[in-house]
Amino acid sequence: MHKFYRFTLSLVLLLLATGWSMAQYTVTGTVTDDRSGEPLIGANILLRGTSIGAVTDLDGRFSVTVPGNDSGTLIVSSLGYVSRNFNVNASTGTLNVRLSQDATNLEEVVVTGLASSVKRSNLANAVSSVSSKELTGTTTLQTTDGALYGKIAGATIRSNSGAPGGGFSIQLRGISTLGGGSQPLIILDGVYINNSFQRTGRAAVSGAGGANQDDGANRLADLNPNDIESIEVLKGPSAAAIYGTRANAGVIIITTKRGAEGRTTVSLSQDIGFSQPLRLLGVDDWSEEKINVFFPEGRRPIELERFREAQRTGNFIDYEDFFYNNTALLSNTRINVSGGNERTKFFVSGNIVSEDGNVRNTGFERYSIRANIDQKISDKIRLSVSSNYVRSNTDRGFTGNQNNSGASIGYNIAYVPNYFDLRRRPDGTYPDNPYFAENPVAVTDHGINNSVVNRFIQSFSLDIDILQTKNSFLKAQVAGGLDFLQNTTLVYLPEFLQFQRGQANPGDVLWGKQESFNTNLQAALIYNWNLGNVNMNSTGGIVRLDFQQDVLFNRGRGLAPGQRNLQQANIQEINQQFFSEVADAGVFLQQEANWDDKIIGTLGIRWDKSSLNGDPNQFYAFPRASLAVNIANFEWFNVPVIAALKPRIAYGETAGPVGFGATFTPLGGTNIGGLLGSVVSTSIGNTAILPESATELEFGVDAGFFNNRIGIEATYYIKNTQNNIQNLSLAPSTGVNSTPSNEAELQNKGLELGLFGTVVDKPNLRWNTRVLYWHNRLNMTRLGIPTYLSGGFGAALGTFLYAEGFSPTTIVGTPADPSVPGGFTIWGDAQPRFNMSWVNNFTIARNLELSFLMEYRHRGDNINLTSFLTDSGGTTPGLFNPETNTLNPRPPAPFNNAGRWVQDATFLKVREIGLFYTVPMEIVRNTFGSSVSGVRLGTSVNNAFLFTNYEGYDPETSTFGAQAIGNNVDITPYPTPRRVFFHINIDF
Repeated sequence: MHKFYRFTLSLVLLLLATGWSMAQYTVTGTVTDDRSGEPLIGANILLRGTSIGAVTDLDGRFSVTVPGNDSGTLIVSSLGYVSRNFNVNASTGTLNVRLSQDATNLEEVVVTGLASSVKRSNLANAVSSVSSKELTGTTTLQTTDGALYGKIAGATIRSNSGAPGGGFSIQLRGISTLGGGSQPLIILDGVYINNSFQRTGRAAVSGAGGANQDDGANRLADLNPNDIESIEVLKGPSAAAIYGTRANAGVIIITTKRGAEGRTTVSLSQDIGFSQPLRLLGVDDWSEEKINVFFPEGRRPIELERFREAQRTGNFIDYEDFFYNNTALLSNTRINVSGGNERTKFFVSGNIVSEDGNVRNTGFERYSIRANIDQKISDKIRLSVSSNYVRSNTDRGFTGNQNNSGASIGYNIAYVPNYFDLRRRPDGTYPDNPYFAENPVAVTDHGINNSVVNRFIQSFSLDIDILQTKNSFLKAQVAGGLDFLQNTTLVYLPEFLQFQRGQANPGDVLWGKQESFNTNLQAALIYNWNLGNVNMNSTGGIVRLDFQQDVLFNRGRGLAPGQRNLQQANIQEINQQFFSEVADAGVFLQQEANWDDKIIGTLGIRWDKSSLNGDPNQFYAFPRASLAVNIANFEWFNVPVIAALKPRIAYGETAGPVGFGATFTPLGGTNIGGLLGSVVSTSIGNTAILPESATELEFGVDAGFFNNRIGIEATYYIKNTQNNIQNLSLAPSTGVNSTPSNEAELQNKGLELGLFGTVVDKPNLRWNTRVLYWHNRLNMTRLGIPTYLSGGFGAALGTFLYAEGFSPTTIVGTPADPSVPGGFTIWGDAQPRFNMSWVNNFTIARNLELSFLMEYRHRGDNINLTSFLTDSGGTTPGLFNPETNTLNPRPPAPFNNAGRWVQDATFLKVREIGLFYTVPMEIVRNTFGSSVSGVRLGTSVNNAFLFTNYEGYDPETSTFGAQAIGNNVDITPYPTPRRVFFHINIDF
């Protein structure tokens, strides 16, 4: 009997417990755009303090089950909209939620570093964000770095060339080093990826010189821009200090798209277009009078004979038009599949890009596939994995500099008058070029400058909820990844080319194989807890980075006819072989405090060591601190017009890595009398070398007006870079010439302003706009070694001044001026006085969208050596004045002064224009039924218009684009293309 009572009592208690645990209620509703009334697909609904939530369906509907009978708060959010909170309980009926667009982006969550993120309204740094819509929503961009033009205040971007496959230099808040490229660190889904400028070998074969003249592409070109969800840019040490040793030049954090809970969606997009040169310069016409003035007396008879023959046959050729003005076909095909359930979410994409170049036999192809998987292993363990494979094939052709080898189109045609025919003859042969070393038509038809890239990027993130209480939680995160990059290059000039026939061993080939393997692993603990009304977030962790590089270039000369095999060459040589292994390790701590979104402060520090340093076991500390005060959130602040007002201040320290090999003295191979040996380099290593370091103090204020319809951001920064590595000249008695040393110091000061908001918000018209302004002032505050000149091609054509009290971007050249350090005349400065960009987005009658982006850059002088060459060859448009029978002088300097080639690079460029029409849902459903959820049609232009007085193809293009200094030297580049597209996007 007692057993029966105990059983009955246990059963009752179990039923009561079960009933209690099953008590719950359901809240349903719809989410729509407050202006258009259109349903918002994929909006997020989250029960505050839990992981319980839902995602809206194709009709904007949602349903959330709330456990228990207590009231709760639902947070409704959608990307690009202002979030709203709703208190719910068991009696709550259907919610009809209308979200307004967030013109000021104050609601977006910004990734600020390792295992940390913050809402923009609480951010204490000027972190620029670029969303997927801003990145690729207006037009189709070939590469991710090219898509950033004009979208980041504080960024100076230059193109290495207009050739297919990209190639861009990005500098954030000025120059952070005197050597290398001063390029920011790139983090893709937590992976430290390789964005190096990799040589192709073109400069070696063409005689141009170093690899920095190879006209290559940065490897950010491998990424599919349409896979990206957002980009956060930490522009200076105050924001990037948590990344330590590799963050001197800033950090760009790229996050790719991921799946969402709900119905599986398929998106298919096709872009078809064409490109033509954005700008051609034209060529000067010839006449008998010009020939008699331009050519020396001994040359005139044969030139007059050639000219008269062209007159008789009408055979005048505009070589600029012949080589560059070819219409290229463009295609970009994409498919995305995403979806998932409560436990598993996925995003899978495939992309095929096929773009011809405006120069014959050039082009770019990229094949990419991505899989991002998020798995909820249990209620406390979550795993995210991202995999990306890319294969690209690029033919960049032969443009840019060369040294009398003829392996550059522009260099050759600068000297060829339009009355001489270089084109292929009917018998298949090519005439020799009597004006220069090579026939560029033959080089274009038969030369090869090819790069094939295979790349695999893999990342993972494992989150484990260790402890959760009512007021705190403890979470562990382990994350890491790898980036494997293989780049196979081929540069080939066949033996029958004009220049090659004059060599002792005609026929030249250079095969290159470059491999890099980067891995990174980090582990962190995140503890979030409350100290009264202050929310505290404590983070600590460790980081390990490993970088391996393997480079081999083999060259063969004296090729057998028709062969590109090194074994078929008379002279076989190892042009370059290079191995490197680098290991970094770091420890970081960070404490964030948030008092009711009113006062937000952060303290952090990171310690790093690296095998590159003079002492590889020494840890260097990089502290940071920031404070933001949301004045408008205080109860006593009552100014209806001002919705947000946040002064902020931040400080941080970072470093730039020591160059590989700076700590040891290399030995070079030699062969003396048939005996193999080694010789000591003329530069010795320095085991006391320190990493370059930087400190930055940043002040700013953010404000929102009229219920945040209008927003303002203003930032002033002072960035000082110490221990800049320079080569110190040594006494001849030492037996060597130089050693690297930490001598120079730089200072960058700048101002960044942003004004953005909704100008018009009517049912049938919405106008969002954003205006950005920024400038930077650079000064060499200490040099530590004697003043010197470097960069470009010497004082006669323009070079750069390295002296205390001057910016190293100062351009000097002939004639001599003893009053100036270095002894030459100052002609200009490569650094722009200021930049501005203006973005406008119009939504007309709900379904029609018009967008455009313009950028203005004031000054920032270029050394235009394209003009030097065309002047020398007599082909510069307007060079000859037929009225006076004289060559027109070119102000502001005489012919024998470098100032003749230093030109103002001011420009206004309309970078992007897009017009899109979203087919209304009722039309889509009536036409396709429920199988199609959306159709979008459009047309767009990239590099639409250029307005400038600069006498080059594009004031942004540079032969040395990958360099920190001297990246404004213009030598016959591949002209920038204007790209026109037609788009269709179908969602299933």
